[in-house]
Amino acid sequence: MERFNGAEYSHMGSSDLKKRPYGAADDALKQIPVHSEHIPGAAILHPARRALQYLTLLILILIPLTGLFRIDMAAGTFILLGRQVWFSDITIIFGFWLFVASLLVMSYSLVGSAFCGWMCPQNTASEFADMLTRKLLGRSADMMDISGRKMQVARRNQSLLNYLLFGIGVLLPAMIYGLIPLLYFNSPSVIWSFMTFSDSARETGSLYWIYFIFTALFLIDIAAVRHFWCKNICFYRVWQESFKKPESLRIHYDAQRSDHCAGCHYCVDACFFDLDPRSTGVIDNCVNCGACVTACDELHSKSKKLEGPGLLSFVSGMQGDSSRRGHPVLGFLARTRKSLLATLAGLLLFGIGIGSYQSEHLSVYKEAEGKGGKILDYRVHLAHKLFKPTDITLQVEGLDPSMYELKQKHVHFDTAGSADVMLHLHANMSAGLHRFIVRAHAGNGWSDSFRVTHFVADKQQSGG
Repeated sequence: MERFNGAEYSHMGSSDLKKRPYGAADDALKQIPVHSEHIPGAAILHPARRALQYLTLLILILIPLTGLFRIDMAAGTFILLGRQVWFSDITIIFGFWLFVASLLVMSYSLVGSAFCGWMCPQNTASEFADMLTRKLLGRSADMMDISGRKMQVARRNQSLLNYLLFGIGVLLPAMIYGLIPLLYFNSPSVIWSFMTFSDSARETGSLYWIYFIFTALFLIDIAAVRHFWCKNICFYRVWQESFKKPESLRIHYDAQRSDHCAGCHYCVDACFFDLDPRSTGVIDNCVNCGACVTACDELHSKSKKLEGPGLLSFVSGMQGDSSRRGHPVLGFLARTRKSLLATLAGLLLFGIGIGSYQSEHLSVYKEAEGKGGKILDYRVHLAHKLFKPTDITLQVEGLDPSMYELKQKHVHFDTAGSADVMLHLHANMSAGLHRFIVRAHAGNGWSDSFRVTHFVADKQQSGG
C-alpha cells in the first residue's frame, strides 16, 4: 500500500489485470480504500459561522414577537418575558441589565470581538453583499473604499441584468432589516396590520414613513458602506477590544511551517479587515471570524505539495509560558471574577424581581371637586400587566352600601391594559372622617387593597 495526498492505493501487477475481466477490475477498484483527510476549518468552521449568523437574525426577530423583550411605547413600559415591566419594578430592570452587561463583558474577555465576526447583523449583511458583488459585478467592485479608489466592474459583468439582480439582492435584506426595529417598539398585531395593509393600518400610517427611512438607511449601508462601518465607525467593536486579554481567543500562526507561506497571501485576501493573520496581537481589530483559518485549510486540502492542516488556528490562554498556564476554565474565572460576581448578582436580583412581581396594580384617585367644593367621586384605576385574559372583582369595605355607588364590580381584561371604575359617594354622608378600603381580587390569585380617607365638612362650617 502507498499513501499519496491523503489516499492509499494498492499495487497490482499487469499479470493480475490481464487475468481479470473489466468487470472484475472495476470491482477491484471499488475495493481500494480511500481516506480523505479531515479539514476542520474548511468543513466545519465556515458553515458553523454562517448558521450562527442567520440564527442570530432569526432570534432578533423572534425576541419581540414572542414577548421576551420589547418596548411598549403606548404604555411607556418594557415587555419582558411576556409581562409588562414598569419602572417601579426596579429590581427586575436593574437585575436584567446588570446580568446582560456583565455577561457580555465576560464574553469579551473570553472570545474577544467574536460577536462581530459570528453574530453581528451588520457584518452578516456586509458579507452577503460582498458575495453578490463578486458574483454579479466582479471581485474588484468595492462600493466604498477609504482610499478613494473607484468601483471597478468587470467588463463581462457590465449588463443591465446583473445590475438589476444586484439591486434586488441588496434591497430584500434592507427591507427585512428595516422591519426589525419596528418589532421592538410595536405589538405583533400592529406589525401584522402594517404588513397586510389592513384597515387598521391607517391608524399607524406613520409607521410606513418610519419603515421607509429605516429601509433606505439599511439599503445605503448594505449596498455601499458595508465593512467601512466596522473598520472606521463602529464604537461597539472598540468597546469589545478594550476588554481583550492576552489569554482571549485569537488567531495562532504556526511559524515552524512558515515555508508553506512563501509568496502566498490567501489568508490576507480572505480577511475583510485587510489584516495579516500571521502577525496579530491583543489589540489588532481582528473579529475572530475564522475566514483566514478556512482559507488556509482549504488551500492545504487542495494542494498536492502542502501536507497537514493549515497554518492558522484558534487558540486561547497563555502559550509557551508554563508559569502562567493552568486549567483554562479556572484561569478564565480568575480573570473575570468581578464580572462573574456582577453577573450572579444581576441574576439573583432578576430572580427576586420575578418572584415578587405583581401582575396587577390597584390605585384610587380623587376626582375634581363638585358643587360646593365637595369631593364625591373617586377613580379606581386597575392595570393588568400580563398578556392573557383575567377578571378582577372590586368591593368596598367600611362604608354602608347606601352611602356609595360603584359603577362596575367586575372588570374583564383580554390582554394587558388598564381600566378606570368610578366610585361615587352620596352627598348625604355625615360630617367627619370616613375611612374605607377598596379591595380587588383577580382570577389568577392576585389581590390588593387601597385605603381611602374621605372628609366631609360640617354643613354649618362650610356654609359659614
